[in-house]
Amino acid sequence: MTKLTEKQLIETLRCLKEIKPREDWAGLLKAQILAEKKEAVVAEKIGIMEVLSNVFLQRKMAYSFATLAFLIIGLIGFAETTVPGDLLFPVKKLAEQSQAALLGQTGIQKSVAVLNNRINELAQATKDGKSESVSSAITEISANAKDLAEGLKNNTIDDKNAIQQIADSLKVLADTGADLSNDQDVMDLYQIVAANQIEDLQNTTLTDEQKLILAEAESLYEEGKYADSLEKILTINN
Repeated sequence: MTKLTEKQLIETLRCLKEIKPREDWAGLLKAQILAEKKEAVVAEKIGIMEVLSNVFLQRKMAYSFATLAFLIIGLIGFAETTVPGDLLFPVKKLAEQSQAALLGQTGIQKSVAVLNNRINELAQATKDGKSESVSSAITEISANAKDLAEGLKNNTIDDKNAIQQIADSLKVLADTGADLSNDQDVMDLYQIVAANQIEDLQNTTLTDEQKLILAEAESLYEEGKYADSLEKILTINN
């Protein structure tokens, strides 16, 4: 391979320096560079628009959710004062189910709370003279009493507090004046609660007066008068 002298190398570099690109090639390169810059700017604008669009969409969804939440809370608030037969009563029942789930209530505890609510609603409807609501409330109570009685029959009754709550609720039911003596589901619940209360009292130290009342309660129970029997028992417990 022929070696270049220092003089030849300098001369070659000088010639290369004088070489200029063709005008059409330079124009094409310039146009390509400008096109790439334009595309980059457009892409950047599109990216910004997408980000803004997502932000506005998220805000819109957040506002919509907040509005829906306020509406639901408002409905639940109005439903709190409703009684069976009212338009918003189903909303109240749904709220009760949600509350029971949040509190982790068992089947028996949940049924006791529901029965207590229905009996209180019957008392309110009776007080307000709402005959249609009274009828609907009695239907609800009968259905709840059936569920609760079946639950107590199929499970060992360990929660004495729950039984006492049922007894107190049945006392409120009797005070409403509603005649449910022919409702077998309600009478079944009376029977279970009265039997449980009698058994507890038999294992409790009582005064002579209390023993006499218990004997009367036992006699009424044997006659099948469970509501009257429970009423006697409650005079001892209270």
